Amino acid sequence: MEELKNYYRKIAKYSSASSLLYWDMQTYMPPHAGPYRAQVISEISSYAFKMSIDDVLGKMLNEANPENDIDRAIIKVGKKDYEKYKKIPPELFEETMRTATISEQEWQYAKPTGDFSKVKANLEKLVELNRKIADILGYEDEPYDALLDQFEPGMKAKKIEKIFTPLREFTIQTLEKIEKEGKNPPLVNPKIAVEKQKKFSEELIKYLKYDLNKGRLDVSAHPFTNPIGLNDVRITTRYIEDDVKDSIYSTIHEFGHALYALSIPEEFYSLPIGSSASYGFDESQSRFWENVLGRSLAFWKGIYKNGIIDILPELKEHTVEDIWRWVNEVKRSYIRTEADEITYNLHIILRFEIERALINGQLQVKDLPDIWNELFEKYIGLKVESNTIGCMQDPHWYGGSFGYFPTYSLGNIYAAQIYQRLREEIEFEKLLEEGNFEPIKQWLTEKIYSKGRIYEPEELMTLVTGNPPSVEPFMNYIKEKYSKVYEISL
Repeated sequence: MEELKNYYRKIAKYSSASSLLYWDMQTYMPPHAGPYRAQVISEISSYAFKMSIDDVLGKMLNEANPENDIDRAIIKVGKKDYEKYKKIPPELFEETMRTATISEQEWQYAKPTGDFSKVKANLEKLVELNRKIADILGYEDEPYDALLDQFEPGMKAKKIEKIFTPLREFTIQTLEKIEKEGKNPPLVNPKIAVEKQKKFSEELIKYLKYDLNKGRLDVSAHPFTNPIGLNDVRITTRYIEDDVKDSIYSTIHEFGHALYALSIPEEFYSLPIGSSASYGFDESQSRFWENVLGRSLAFWKGIYKNGIIDILPELKEHTVEDIWRWVNEVKRSYIRTEADEITYNLHIILRFEIERALINGQLQVKDLPDIWNELFEKYIGLKVESNTIGCMQDPHWYGGSFGYFPTYSLGNIYAAQIYQRLREEIEFEKLLEEGNFEPIKQWLTEKIYSKGRIYEPEELMTLVTGNPPSVEPFMNYIKEKYSKVYEISL
């Protein structure tokens, strides 16, 4: 068994090197270094991939003698991964990695102008490569399911559709009622210098107890979290002078991801069970910390009471209730990462429908801007004037991630269901007002983080809350919260 674990630890070291190179590419790498960096990342990642499908590993998995339940979980999850990815030819994996890295670099340069022609060719190639991977992995109903399963094990597109259809209807109805009947939040939104925002974000992560001995906060075009290796999980944010909410909630969101990664048992590191249960579960934690906790009145009372607000006197001149209503403002908007809790899911549903059609062959890449603009106006009610704020605003497709987007809304749904259970067992609001996050972290660690990837999402949710995933707790959470924010009955 120890031989098997050591083999996985060796793979993890190569993956760690690749992750560090990717983090540098997104933060500090000189622009002209891009093409060579793509070669390096793809080669190292491909080497790690080849090790993960080597016959040697298959033999060790079959011959390992588990001594306890953890060992049995390692073998179970390891075999599932091995059997799945053994199907993919290493040359296809390397080509996909190389194309994705180059494509994402192209996206970074082309996004400011919204010139889709500069990213179209490699995006077409990525779609075709992902279709090949889907065919190789196999599926029952549609190719998209094979890719979705890589991010949310056990999930199917038809099941997502059944969840998203009532969610879309509920969201649009709620949005329209708020717009017609709700009492508008106060106008706050001052211009705040980047240096002040930076200081606030730094104090915020200290307040939340992000361990800077095991991570760091940097800046990138699109905020992200990157687990580099053992005790090294890095986050980024961004600063916009006339939108301080963006930096505040980008920072808290990424903190949620990092907390999950850093709270998984150290002995699980590098092993098949040493990550989050799924991307949806991972997102549930970033959305929990960002929205359920970070946009609550109790949290902002703690920010005022503990003096963190002093860094931003432009906000301090407003009452805590006004700030709370302001950070929960519901408004149709173009940018997903800046969207409020209610309209956010419309952004995800749109992306799910598009990428599903792309992978299933019902939509061509050349038609992506047009279908984006059409659906955006239909669901969100805004006319898109530029690809920069349209189909080129996110890096996911240009980095080859198809099947990822639905996990964001699943994260919202999971977070609300987890919150419903958590508040039954601990004094949530009281702790937030005190700025005491440790009991909350301990509860989440015991119920979720300590399990790593031992359980698949549906099984873990049932263990945590007593019920399988459901959209009802999220709808109830929205009704309860926004009835208070907008002083109406939802």
